[in-house]
Amino acid sequence: MPVQPRPSALLAIAVTASLLASPFACALDSLPLDQLKPGLWKIDRRIERIAGGNPAHVGETQTRHSEYCVDPKHEILRTLRATSLLCKTEVMRLDSTRYEISARCTLPGISGENKTVITLLSATRYSAEVETRGKKFGDFQHRREKIDAVRTGECKSG
Repeated sequence: MPVQPRPSALLAIAVTASLLASPFACALDSLPLDQLKPGLWKIDRRIERIAGGNPAHVGETQTRHSEYCVDPKHEILRTLRATSLLCKTEVMRLDSTRYEISARCTLPGISGENKTVITLLSATRYSAEVETRGKKFGDFQHRREKIDAVRTGECKSG
């Protein structure tokens, strides 16, 4: 039975996705997501809170693990298309496997910048480094994330 991602993981996915979304269809289409195979994926996320939120947690690092069945291409594209209306984004190819996605978002009560470098390592592995800075209801926040995603096998049916 797949483990459902926590709301905070979904927020991280949404933020990362909002960064990947480009106002130019060619930029979104240029991401070679076809190589990522559907299946059971294990996601390891290391989150470092640099500033903001509860002062007692500044400087802390959290590690989160999740595993679920997904088609990464479809999930990423679905999220990207939904969030492309919210942020001004730019997608830049750094080399044959790395893409930098920069976004500037201004929403009611929330504004900030996000930079993601996603590396497509193979059909069964990708990683991302994410840095987010901004204000959430007046509170400055800054965090870094390191994400490692590995396809661990086939999904079990029924």
